[in-house]
Amino acid sequence: MSKCGVCGHASEAGQSFCSECGADLSKKTSRKMGGKKTGSKMMPLLLAFAAVIAIALFTGYQMMSKKYSEEAVVEQFTTALAEKDKSTLKNVIVPTDSRLKVNDQTLDALFALLDKNPSLLSEIERSLSNESLDSPLFTVKQEGKKYGIIHQHVIDTPGNFLTVESTGIKTVVTLNNSELGTIDAASESREFGPYLAGLYTVKGVSTTDSGKKEDVEEVILGGAERETALALDTAEPKKEEKEKEKEVTEKTVIKEVIREVPVASSGSYYILPHSDYAYLTDSDLYGMSSSQLRLARNEIYARYGYIFESNDLQNYFSSQSWYSPNPYYDGSLSSIEKANVEFIKSYE
Repeated sequence: MSKCGVCGHASEAGQSFCSECGADLSKKTSRKMGGKKTGSKMMPLLLAFAAVIAIALFTGYQMMSKKYSEEAVVEQFTTALAEKDKSTLKNVIVPTDSRLKVNDQTLDALFALLDKNPSLLSEIERSLSNESLDSPLFTVKQEGKKYGIIHQHVIDTPGNFLTVESTGIKTVVTLNNSELGTIDAASESREFGPYLAGLYTVKGVSTTDSGKKEDVEEVILGGAERETALALDTAEPKKEEKEKEKEVTEKTVIKEVIREVPVASSGSYYILPHSDYAYLTDSDLYGMSSSQLRLARNEIYARYGYIFESNDLQNYFSSQSWYSPNPYYDGSLSSIEKANVEFIKSYE
């Protein structure tokens, strides 16, 4: 009695075929050999599966490499700049200086700069395309490898610093409404930064004996100079400046009172005291009636003693102590006086 080499079933002596599996008992076939035959049938399937995996991995690698390539990152960055896409810009701008923050505040300043200077966007695009610019605001750099195998590119930008000097003491400095710090002493300076390139509003506020004094300035950060100096005037006015301001205020009050004086009244005031030596402005004529404007215009001639044909004008100026009739006056005026006459006429 022998056993089938394929299935192991016992067979009678002289039997040519296995009664269980039908294998030819005359051939020396073993179960082990049969196993090899089964494995060989699976090999093409395994190879095909491996090929599919390899193609998928290669395709994925190609796609990821393209996504993080220099060209793709530049296009993504410039599109986000044009569309003011803060979310994308926060991801794609990775400054070498880790102190430089790319947030809503600094991006708003960058957008404000682009709004003020629209041609700057094309300059940035040219600089990223390797066309020379002396001091590019942005550059492309390689930032390690994504997943350890794919070269990743990002946008880099240098930091910009702001040095602020104040004429006042204990001046609180703010940048776009965010407090930066305090300058304790007059003529002392402090450096702040780094910041993203942009248009920023800087304000200094100090507390003086006469109240709070503030100075607000707009400053552009970025370009050839990475450090920008700014002086804020937050000091209390000097004594002579205060007296000058007081004098201007008093003149303004007097002028307003004069405007209420009837035409026929007497006195020794000028309607526009400075119309003979300073150019008039809109604020000088604000609120004046047509009759007051007429008097103010002719007052320029009356200073020279002009004798008016109109009785009401002659009566009015004759009532002013400063008026002295001059029959020899020919009506000539200085360039400032001529300009003021025409300016008043435009309001009448």
